[in-house]
Amino acid sequence: MNLVVLTGRLTRDPELKYGQSGKAYSRFSIAVDRTFQRGEADFINCVAFGKTAELIGEYLRKGRKVGVQGALQMNRYEVNGEKRTSYDVVVSNIEFLESKSGAGSHAPEEKTYEKPAPSSAPSAPIDDDEFPF
Repeated sequence: MNLVVLTGRLTRDPELKYGQSGKAYSRFSIAVDRTFQRGEADFINCVAFGKTAELIGEYLRKGRKVGVQGALQMNRYEVNGEKRTSYDVVVSNIEFLESKSGAGSHAPEEKTYEKPAPSSAPSAPIDDDEFPF
């Protein structure tokens, strides 16, 4: 099983590009705090495709906190005759963990919900013949 789940902050603005086939892809990296080493972080490269990539490119910026789920992929390539290896998380799901206005601040987003007031207007009777089902 190849499953990666991470929570962190974007280290730079995501790059949104389109391949030769026209399919969108986005590359970005996130800083993930180490659990037992305060002040230490790992910088994880990520790549997303399709609609997910378009959403990332449109809504996310450096410093935003996100949750990422995906699979780890190893890439081998050669530069000037030297063999290199890199690892990317191929994103299958992403969650925006703070509001746009909360970017840069580390306070969690607070949401308030209000119960709608009951309507005092009498409801009209529903005629079942109006609906096609």
